Amino acid sequence: MQQEQQESYAFASYLVHLWKKRFLIVLGTIVCMALMAIYVQFVAKEAFRSFAQIMIKEPRKFTDAERDPISPVTYQYLLLNEDLVVQVRDEYARVVKMSPGQLKLEKFKTSFEITTDIIQDTTIKKEYSPVILLSADAGTPQKAKTLMEIWLKHFMNRYGDIISREADYTAQYYLDEVEKVKKALQEKEDRFLTLRRELPFKIRQLTSRELLLSPAPVDLYFQDQRRSYYKYRQQSNVEVALPELGAPLPTEGLEQELVDMEVDLAAAQAENDAPKIKILQAKKEALTAKIAELKTDIARLQGETAKMEKEFQPLSREVASLRDLHQYLADLKNQADVDAGPLHYSAKNDGAERMDVVILAKPHLPEMRVFPKKTFFCLIAGVVGFFLTCFVFIFDKFMKESRALLEERVKP
Repeated sequence: MQQEQQESYAFASYLVHLWKKRFLIVLGTIVCMALMAIYVQFVAKEAFRSFAQIMIKEPRKFTDAERDPISPVTYQYLLLNEDLVVQVRDEYARVVKMSPGQLKLEKFKTSFEITTDIIQDTTIKKEYSPVILLSADAGTPQKAKTLMEIWLKHFMNRYGDIISREADYTAQYYLDEVEKVKKALQEKEDRFLTLRRELPFKIRQLTSRELLLSPAPVDLYFQDQRRSYYKYRQQSNVEVALPELGAPLPTEGLEQELVDMEVDLAAAQAENDAPKIKILQAKKEALTAKIAELKTDIARLQGETAKMEKEFQPLSREVASLRDLHQYLADLKNQADVDAGPLHYSAKNDGAERMDVVILAKPHLPEMRVFPKKTFFCLIAGVVGFFLTCFVFIFDKFMKESRALLEERVKP
């Protein structure tokens, strides 16, 4: 109990001491505030802040795929890209007529600030506001505005180049694919047209030899029995140039002639007519050789015609498929060109809008400085000066009392 009373008396004595020194405390506070005011007014470097707002728009979608929208956070990284900041620093130094080396990149980068709001924050995803607030600090209002304008210009230009190049690459990819398909289509069409010209000619050759060897009967009921002649008669895909025969088909061919010759030879042998037998045997040998040669030629033409027929039908379908593919890719290429057009940065409307970004608020001249804030700094200095002066007087009283107590104890 007695110790508590002593502590209360000691605390009260300190308060009384501070009250006695109140004028000095107030004077110390005023001195600190005055010093801070002088520092703020004449020593500290002023900083003015210029603001601008941009808004992220929904991207255009290509024909074959959708391009996902880029998050505002990604734009924040793009706005503070190292290469972009270097370009901004170099142009800003040129405008304000100073050396870029005086603007250290790391420190210069702190002049910029980017903020955006979170609209929705769940465990699944974060949804950010499409509006991004930009700010840039400089020593004068005009410099702050100039710095912000340069920053926006380089961002619109640089990132516009990036996404326009992406669209250009897409368009170029489709163009390359169109050229590949076009080349393949040209080769297939050339072969297709060659077959359309050569196949009827081969069929005509084959038909003429078959008719020469063994003509079809005039009263032939099923015309497709003479397949080589009648197969493509109604086929519109093949340009068959077989004219209708004006005269009746011959009823006798080389095979029938050989049969008749064998009959005549048998009759001559029966009559034992040696000269006639010799002549007929020579004619028979020549006719037999001619028929064998003709059959060989027919077999060759049948093989060639069958091979061409086998190639013609799949080639016809392949050509049609390549034409459709070529048209589809050409449409995609045209659409990619249309989509890429608005992505290119231009000075239209002062470069304030691009297909994916629009500048909502352009930078203006700031009217108030953001650093140093004179009133705030003076209040802080006053509070610090007040407590510092109090501490000095309290410490002084404590040291005096401790010294007196020590002297009492050492007295004999």
